[in-house]
Amino acid sequence: MVTETNMTNLEKQHSARVLVIDDSLDSVKLMSHILDHYKCDVTMAFDGQDAIPLLVNKPFDLIVLDWQMPQMGGRDTLMLMDRLLSERKIHKIRRPIPVVIYTGHSEEELDLPLVKHFTYTGFINKRQAFSSMLRSFNFILRSI
Repeated sequence: MVTETNMTNLEKQHSARVLVIDDSLDSVKLMSHILDHYKCDVTMAFDGQDAIPLLVNKPFDLIVLDWQMPQMGGRDTLMLMDRLLSERKIHKIRRPIPVVIYTGHSEEELDLPLVKHFTYTGFINKRQAFSSMLRSFNFILRSI
């Protein structure tokens, strides 16, 4: 159960560096609002191509990834980022980067690829209530 004390303790921890990748401005604003609540350092990208240079130049503690994007979907984005990290040895990664899949699809509909440098930490449906998203991120951020 999430309590006010738990949220306060989480907010006092270091600022998690979070990369949000989503083509919808409304979704990016919502994620930014939720993550700002937890004092995260949020960087935004509007598709996979925009995310690549960000990942190259800055280490992230968490990635929030929309699965359905027009230019490059979440699956392709994740596979490209994983290949890039493998080939270029960018940022000495000690452990896989947690990824939250943020989509309007059900979890069962997703074809999640096997990746070396990322780990699936959560699934958040875009249709769930704001309060439920807030609780989900409280749990996710405490686990990273």
